Amino acid sequence: MAKPIYAGSYQNHKRGRGRLIFITIVLVQLAAVGAYLYFKADKTDSESTEPVRSQETSDAMPLPMAPASPKRPSHSPETKSIISDARSAIDAGQLTDAQSSLSRLVASDPDPEAVKLLGNVNIQLLKSSIMMPGKEYYVIQSGDYLQKIAKKYKTTVVLLKTMNGMESDTIRLGDRMLVFNSDFTIRVSKKHNELDLMRGGKLFKRYRVGTGKFGKTPAVQFSIIDKIIEPPWTRPADNKQIEYGDPENVLGSRWMAIKSTDHPELTGFGIHGTWERDSIGQQSSAGCIRMLNEDVEELFDLVPRKTTVIITE
Repeated sequence: MAKPIYAGSYQNHKRGRGRLIFITIVLVQLAAVGAYLYFKADKTDSESTEPVRSQETSDAMPLPMAPASPKRPSHSPETKSIISDARSAIDAGQLTDAQSSLSRLVASDPDPEAVKLLGNVNIQLLKSSIMMPGKEYYVIQSGDYLQKIAKKYKTTVVLLKTMNGMESDTIRLGDRMLVFNSDFTIRVSKKHNELDLMRGGKLFKRYRVGTGKFGKTPAVQFSIIDKIIEPPWTRPADNKQIEYGDPENVLGSRWMAIKSTDHPELTGFGIHGTWERDSIGQQSSAGCIRMLNEDVEELFDLVPRKTTVIITE
């Protein structure tokens, strides 16, 4: 007679097989998860070594099919040395030495860094009491006043006061003051959107500017006929005057009206400021020369009425 199979033993045997199957499934799943994490980590590590490519870095690593941006030529060893020596001279307060070396360099190699440095040195020297080419002492005569002296030396009252540390227009007979025979001229390049302040045929300072859209700025010779601080603007559409400070006023903080003797039909042109900083360096205006407000304010204080403005293509 066969031995009976007890229900309890059979159930225990069934449970054991169930646990074994369950453990096997769990182990398989854990192995799959581990493999997934391993390959994901490996891929992440590989991706992290790839350079991030964007428009901001396209000059260094251009995207496929993108046109290469023009690279600025490297400084020659001699140019590097002169610029380095000039910076050291500026740090030591030897501005005239820096001005001399930079002027010679720019005359033979108009390196952008040297041009910018020269302009900054020239302005710093000009506004100081330090002597430089063009500066001299003047003894105040009977009947003199600042506007008269400024007109005689083709300069501005603001510059006279700045050079001499004056807070008022009061001058005294027999006193000695620094004067500067500016004899400045202005040259504007439409092609490069640059305004060069020239003195004696040499570059004094270069400014980035905006010129007229579609070449609307006339390439002729003008002269400055008027200068206005915080100018209003007349809106062409309805001839309404928009006061300074109104967001619609496009003239910025300064206005210098220019006129051409050879082309009297050219009216309404000038050099003015702007708050639209992105428009500088572009053909962006309705025909005028626009500058950053801080730049036009600096130029405004340096050049008097009748200053020649030559605009070239």
